[in-house]
Amino acid sequence: ERPDGKSLELWYVPDGKDAVSVGVLEDGTLDMGELKASVGDLLAISVEPVGGSPTGTATGPVVYTGKLVADPTGE
Repeated sequence: ERPDGKSLELWYVPDGKDAVSVGVLEDGTLDMGELKASVGDLLAISVEPVGGSPTGTATGPVVYTGKLVADPTGE
């Protein structure tokens, strides 16, 4: 749940590289655009000021991380 007066921002973290903002979570969907996700990379969500991080990196606490895994169905 989003804290009052804050935004939740989704970050894509390629293995061994700096995090890239995917965007502020508003309606549950985001387009990763040109980002090419790979198995083992991370997604993270941080609590940020309204509208997202003013610095281009996470400024608030990271409240979720998850590692991307292969789809077992091969789809």
